[in-house]
Amino acid sequence: MCTSLAIDTLNDHVLAGRTMDFPVKADWKPVIISSATYRTPLAGTRKIKYPYLGGGRLIDNQDILVADGINTEGLSCSELMFPLKADYLNEPTADKLNLTPQDFLFWVLGEHKSIADVLGNLDNIAVIGREWLSGHEIYSFHWILEDPSGQVAIIEPLNKRLKVITDNIGVLTNSPTYESHVENLASKLNLAEINNHNLTSAATKLVAEHRVPEPTNTPTTRFVYAAITKYGNPKPVNAPEAFAQLSQTLAEVAIPFKPTMNDHPNFNFTHYISAWDCTSLTYQFTDCFTGKLTEYSLPEVLDQFANQDRFLV
Repeated sequence: MCTSLAIDTLNDHVLAGRTMDFPVKADWKPVIISSATYRTPLAGTRKIKYPYLGGGRLIDNQDILVADGINTEGLSCSELMFPLKADYLNEPTADKLNLTPQDFLFWVLGEHKSIADVLGNLDNIAVIGREWLSGHEIYSFHWILEDPSGQVAIIEPLNKRLKVITDNIGVLTNSPTYESHVENLASKLNLAEINNHNLTSAATKLVAEHRVPEPTNTPTTRFVYAAITKYGNPKPVNAPEAFAQLSQTLAEVAIPFKPTMNDHPNFNFTHYISAWDCTSLTYQFTDCFTGKLTEYSLPEVLDQFANQDRFLV
């Protein structure tokens, strides 16, 4: 039940954040990816042009899976679960770079400097429903990208193709599709359509009247809550205010772990909350089991751990 949103500040910083909600107990940690190359199951070894910092975990004691991150150019990407909707190609395509779903974030962050750069190369790749290097899983993902220009792009694998949504409100959760989420949001707000003006007006009224619908354990209610909270509050002045707003909103949609969830292995719970500044290249990671928040500067981490992939705690 992941939730992600992007916000910008009055002094022109671009930030984003997400909850990592997943049903499997795993040791998610902040990680630096700065090796010269990365491996893929279908396309061999690829060069990493832009190192990146994010949240990840070790799969089968050998391969680091990264769920979100920000690279040295300020481009960020988060993968969110997209069950029952993700529609990948079944077989590799001869004239494309063939990637598995787990490879996509590595390709975005390791090989691109901006959203425009990614979108310019998107027709050259194919996402294939095949297993990754480790884990024996084919995950259903869609992705949200941000960069220092303030642009946000949502990419969804639908009908064997990658659908790009650049006209969006900077909020994403899990299934259904982004389009369906926006239709539901419009219905909840009694709007014929969603645009920045009428969304801001409706959301501001709900926030002022303390009538923001509470989020539950469903992606649709979390999308509505995140959208209203984002557009119904004043734009943050600076990055510290934006980090605080992101942390508060994401904490409200987080799912605490309960021991009873051990009896229901498909129940999602929040492992960590991350937030990052695409402008200053800072990354915050909050472990939801310990409550500990750590903040990293990507340039400083690279000075200490160049040319290697490693966890930072």
